[in-house]
Amino acid sequence: MNNMPYRLILVFVILFFAACSDHSEWRKDYLERSISVGGAEYKYRVWLPKKSDPNAKVPVMLFLHGSGFRGDDNIAQVDGFRWAIDPVKGDIDFVAVLPQCRNRTFWSSVEMSNYALAALDAAVNEFNGDPERLYLAGFSLGGYGTWQIAAGHPGKFAALVPIAGGVVGERPIDPRDREAIIPEVGAMLDSPEPYQAFAKAIGQTAVWAFHGDADEAVPVEFARKMVKALADAGNRDVRYTEYAKDGHMIMNKAFAEPGLFKWLADQKLTEPK
Repeated sequence: MNNMPYRLILVFVILFFAACSDHSEWRKDYLERSISVGGAEYKYRVWLPKKSDPNAKVPVMLFLHGSGFRGDDNIAQVDGFRWAIDPVKGDIDFVAVLPQCRNRTFWSSVEMSNYALAALDAAVNEFNGDPERLYLAGFSLGGYGTWQIAAGHPGKFAALVPIAGGVVGERPIDPRDREAIIPEVGAMLDSPEPYQAFAKAIGQTAVWAFHGDADEAVPVEFARKMVKALADAGNRDVRYTEYAKDGHMIMNKAFAEPGLFKWLADQKLTEPK
């Protein structure tokens, strides 16, 4: 008798339960939450640091994932975050809020930005967050979202960490996307000097940007132009780390960058560094 089909079934069962075990392992660390915005229900996750004083207000990071983690399962965006922070999570003292961008849309649309900011505000209220120490970080699509949401909501965040993201895309904006985008951001993108317009809106918000010089998805020149525009506009704390010979997938390196978490901890709206 050929036992091959039974062996294959056994392998699939083992893999299935291993995947379930992996998900159940992280679920206890990433709390599931939902919020209603404009009559629609949106889910998000919240990660809490191990080292924090329960009686003290804590900083809160809004993290925007890349395009490959879009959807509405409220799971994929966690994978995009935990792989990067697991090696360094013992050093993190901030709460992380993880919304999930819907398919075929983007972070700086009115719908997604309203949802992400509402999730952030809800987490600040629930977990004793410090509204003076809000961070905005994102990778790839989320890197674009970091620059654009920060420019559309000046004075909201104490620090920005855009990773492998840009401001202006390589192609003209699709008319449907143009209708969906935050109006103030659309006006900046349409301006004769978009980088200067974004730099003016971002103002003195502290920035530490990361990019690989061999990025095949988002040209490194996009980051260089934005960082230069901020410096030319007089931003007193704009930092830029460029990884030689690295491509697009640099999120792990960025979160492991020496000094990043100490720098974040130093940022506060009322005490710009």
